[in-house]
Amino acid sequence: MKRYIRKNCSAFAWAAVCVLIGTVFATILQFFKGDVLDYAVAGNTYEAIRYALLLIGFILLEVLFYYLFSRLSARFHVSCVRGLKADLFCGILGRSFTQFKSMQHGEYIAKYANDAQLIGEMHFSMLPMLVQILGKVLMVAAALFWLDWRIALVTIFLLTMPLYVPKLIEKRLQRAQKDYIAAVEKNLAMVTDILSGFEIVKNFSIERSVMSRFAETNCYTAARDLHRKQLGNLGNLITTLMSYLSYFIVLAFAAFLVLRGDFSAGDFFVAVGMIDQLSYPIISLSGIIRQLVSIRPACHDMEDFIASSKGCALGSHCGKLNDGIRFDKACFSYDGEEPLIRDFSLVIKKGGRYLIKGPSGCGKTTAVNLLLRYHDLQSGRITIDGEPIGSFCDTYPLITVVRQEPVLFRDTLRNNLTMYQEIPDARLIGLLNSLGLSKYANADALDAMVAEGGANLSGGEKKRLCLARALMRDTEVLILDEPFNGLDKGMAERMRDVLVDEKRKGKTILLASHNEHDIDYICDRIYEIDGGRIIK
Repeated sequence: MKRYIRKNCSAFAWAAVCVLIGTVFATILQFFKGDVLDYAVAGNTYEAIRYALLLIGFILLEVLFYYLFSRLSARFHVSCVRGLKADLFCGILGRSFTQFKSMQHGEYIAKYANDAQLIGEMHFSMLPMLVQILGKVLMVAAALFWLDWRIALVTIFLLTMPLYVPKLIEKRLQRAQKDYIAAVEKNLAMVTDILSGFEIVKNFSIERSVMSRFAETNCYTAARDLHRKQLGNLGNLITTLMSYLSYFIVLAFAAFLVLRGDFSAGDFFVAVGMIDQLSYPIISLSGIIRQLVSIRPACHDMEDFIASSKGCALGSHCGKLNDGIRFDKACFSYDGEEPLIRDFSLVIKKGGRYLIKGPSGCGKTTAVNLLLRYHDLQSGRITIDGEPIGSFCDTYPLITVVRQEPVLFRDTLRNNLTMYQEIPDARLIGLLNSLGLSKYANADALDAMVAEGGANLSGGEKKRLCLARALMRDTEVLILDEPFNGLDKGMAERMRDVLVDEKRKGKTILLASHNEHDIDYICDRIYEIDGGRIIK
């Protein structure tokens, strides 16, 4: 978290300056209170009024500088959280596909929406307050020594005792905070999972079962939250009782000094004001320390999560295909299970069209994922233009893949097609017409919003729009997973024609399908998988 503080050190420093100036005014006006009382008791009206006016002026200056402090503190807090969320989101995007799939979507949402906000509230917002309280404690302590060293020593000794409370329950606070964060992540992961399968829930009429599952995780999360807050309340209770006890002891000692004649009425009034100024900040300081202690593990976990996003591994980017791609006796299995593909060998030459066919679960998608570097081989090798695929940090610049399940974002149709690149409308419209999507081939339709997941489009339209998006990217290699599934004969014909045109442009096309019907005649070669091997 230190780097976010360093990036926003200017706002933090100015906040510290403002609060220190405000504290100076707050401390000086305590003495003015005593002067007003002493002059009033002595019958000196002029001096009493003069000091009363000075008192009002210092109060206004105190309020002004504390207002500036609150504004700068808010800016520091918001800027730190913004930087943390930016790094967190960048860290999520920087994860490899395998890393990303190791967590549920809801866990990522919880980290972004809950954990980052919690760190902001319990860490970043507490730091300016810590400076404010420490500044006030030091300033008031110095003023007490100026007033009377005996009252200063007694006050500091007794009022600082509650600061030890957070240390006594530190481990319990950290464990409670960590349990709560884990419970929130689990609850959000479950909710996200259910919402993604909303149609299934309705279709199977399992609302009661879903609510039962939700109630279980929701109650557990609430219990963890209650335990965390009750532990904090216990710390507050102990701190408050100790503070008030110390306050009355100090007050009694100040009264004793008045009875001895060491203090005037004004001095006693100043001393009471100073003790008030010191007691509440120390109670607050205890709470701040407690929050900083309890959020520390969450801060470390967040830093580890961001650091664990490896992003691009060592190696060069693979963006051009000169000769071809070769699988040579490749073998791969998931988590030590029976190999899904074994002795897998095939050659994909530049500019060719190839079909990998076989039943579901035969290894077609796994072969594609290996080409995208989502997994590493157990044995054998994959080469691109003769170079081992492991020498490249990724193959994304070379390959565009269109999965069987189309993915569309809640954005304009134009942005879904261009992926935020500058592409002329004429090109978009021409491609949409060629894919039988003429009703979207106009400026108004391109600017229209696509619902989440493409809910306002048919299945066939979504599949063709995803193909159009892939063709807009114009990479050397295009991989299509079950491209004609769910399309009628006419639409399938249009897509085949488009693929034929892409071959003429020199694009290398790899199709994966369980059925070669009506595809074989456009392919240069068909590879059939059986038992994880190429048999044809």
